[in-house]
Amino acid sequence: MKSINKLNIFFLFSTLIFFNPHISYADQNSNEDTMDNLYAIGGLMDKVPGMGGGDAPDMGGQKTELVKLFSESSEYYMTAQAYLLKSLKKDEEAQKVLAGIEFAKNSKNSDADRMANSIKVSDDASKVIESSMKGGSIELTAESKVLYAQSLPPAGKGVISTIKLGPVAQNMVATIQANPMSALDQLGGLAKVIPKIPGYISTLTNTMKLVLTAAKANNVDGTKDFEAVLSDLD
Repeated sequence: MKSINKLNIFFLFSTLIFFNPHISYADQNSNEDTMDNLYAIGGLMDKVPGMGGGDAPDMGGQKTELVKLFSESSEYYMTAQAYLLKSLKKDEEAQKVLAGIEFAKNSKNSDADRMANSIKVSDDASKVIESSMKGGSIELTAESKVLYAQSLPPAGKGVISTIKLGPVAQNMVATIQANPMSALDQLGGLAKVIPKIPGYISTLTNTMKLVLTAAKANNVDGTKDFEAVLSDLD
């Protein structure tokens, strides 16, 4: 019965790939649509257990660990970003980040929706922070320095969680790419979101380095401790 279900999934995605008017060949070749390409017809049968390939690995344990580490690190980072945005007088953007934290905490939302939303909210916040930092040369007021300092402890905890998250995410992405249909079957929507995690980590790493530069330039309390933690991320 399980093989029949996989066949149904196979033909469903085949139809979507070849007859969806919104998907162009250029779109299929983009990095964002890498997972769509993996569902293409060529070689797919060998990747489906019971249809010519070996048994796919059980992804349940990896999923549990990855979701736990991602949830932990993203909450720390978004908490830090909210403080940073407030210190930069970006109150509206800070509220969006705080809303993102609440969305991530709501168990009624699926793991895939929570992860996808956290990545988007955090990426958007990073863009605002980086554009406001002036390459790290921004001068903070006394009030802003207090808020900025409050961002560093959760940012440091986010870095520690990311050090653990990185290799788990890389392994999971490799497993998904090697077994796309099984990943869809076992992970559902997470199979499309997890491959975005390495890019999310890269964006945050660059943002945190800029945060450190501005912290050092403004003699913000806690800078040395944050610098020590951030050095482990390289």
